Amino acid sequence: MTRPKFDRRACRNTALLILPAALALVLFRASGMRINISPSHVNVGLWRAAPMRAGGELEIGDVIAYDKDEFYEAVPRAREDRMIFRAPRVIKKIAALPGAFIERRGGAIAIDGVLYREARISDESWVKVNYPLVVPDGTLWLMADTLDSYDSRYHGPFPAALVKEKLTPVLVWRTAEELI
Repeated sequence: MTRPKFDRRACRNTALLILPAALALVLFRASGMRINISPSHVNVGLWRAAPMRAGGELEIGDVIAYDKDEFYEAVPRAREDRMIFRAPRVIKKIAALPGAFIERRGGAIAIDGVLYREARISDESWVKVNYPLVVPDGTLWLMADTLDSYDSRYHGPFPAALVKEKLTPVLVWRTAEELI
């Protein structure tokens, strides 16, 4: 039986492809760039992330990222639905700040009396919130623009201390369908 011949040229060519790609990935991540490919969170595309510091200002409409494992530790009522999250960081949009009045109107959510766009609850069995409620101090009401997002509609107010990054759009599309 003959041993396969070692091909130095193929090995070198493979290294020339893999090393720059790995370096680009490390630099991309270190520069604070994030790619969102799930239209159930926020717009699909490229985002720049800035770390949140204690006491950092957050506003309605800001897009934030948090660590899903820390979220499950802090919000035990959401733990039952772990299968929903696949990524270590989850991206959501702030829909309301402390003091906002949240209520259900049929299957939709109203914030301070105004219906939120596409805010219907898609599966009643997952709802762990007693409506109506006022968003407590130290928490945020997170909602995505899509019907299928598992967010505050289901698990209630989100602890603001868990926010890791504030994201700003670099190059985004409204939905994944617009990419096609």
